[in-house]
Amino acid sequence: MNTQTNAFGSTLKTLRRERGLSQAVLADKLGSTQRHISFLETGRARPSPFMVKRIERELVLSVARGHVLYETAGFTSPYKSRAEDSPDVLDALDLIEKRLLANWPFPAFVLDKRWTILRSNLPGTLFLSEFFETQNKPPNLFQIFLSPIFRERVLNWQEAAPIFAARLYREAAVDPELAELLEKARLDGLLDGLEENDRTEVPVFVPVEFSGPDGTPLRLTSLLGQLASVQDAVIEGMTVELMVPMDTATEACLLKTGQQAENIQTAE
Repeated sequence: MNTQTNAFGSTLKTLRRERGLSQAVLADKLGSTQRHISFLETGRARPSPFMVKRIERELVLSVARGHVLYETAGFTSPYKSRAEDSPDVLDALDLIEKRLLANWPFPAFVLDKRWTILRSNLPGTLFLSEFFETQNKPPNLFQIFLSPIFRERVLNWQEAAPIFAARLYREAAVDPELAELLEKARLDGLLDGLEENDRTEVPVFVPVEFSGPDGTPLRLTSLLGQLASVQDAVIEGMTVELMVPMDTATEACLLKTGQQAENIQTAE
């Protein structure tokens, strides 16, 4: 039995089960039969290029998942999966930093799929200055969330922590390294009791309240986004995070601090 065919069958079975579909239901979506889906999953049949395209479309696969599906089927993937330090990826990061981050007046970051901070604007670097300065490698946003230093800065940890935890759970479900981080957080007791919070009166936004430079509480939320029309698995996994002030006092404080930092940088 061909190893590549087995890899395709395993991939198809995983995708089907993730979506809670039976072989019969998937077959109906694909205009096929339950018997043929069974043969594909066990390696007794090989998929055609048309079938791979149908699976990709009907299961609404991401670029990264589609790339894996084509490769395990033995076909040339229409998508690329460039190295993170390839010129094309670095050019894309430069574009995001120049066109978006540099024009956002509040902290802003580009994160990879494991939430490592790849780029930040000046307000963002200033906002997380202690984490940028104390590590020899790019800081990871989830590790920052769970660090004692960060938790001490959050004035409403019990209300904000479930928001952080929900993001961590989503990402850990598909990434082994983040799953390890999640397990460590559980063992350290950092997530204890979060599900016990009263969620009966949840506001439209749950702000994260930080202690500002002068002691004034800063109330922030985040806007998360990704570039459209991406055809590369690495770029697709990147997220742009823009911090959004939730009141005028926070806005004024961040703008003032950012302007002061910009003046110092210009003077140097």
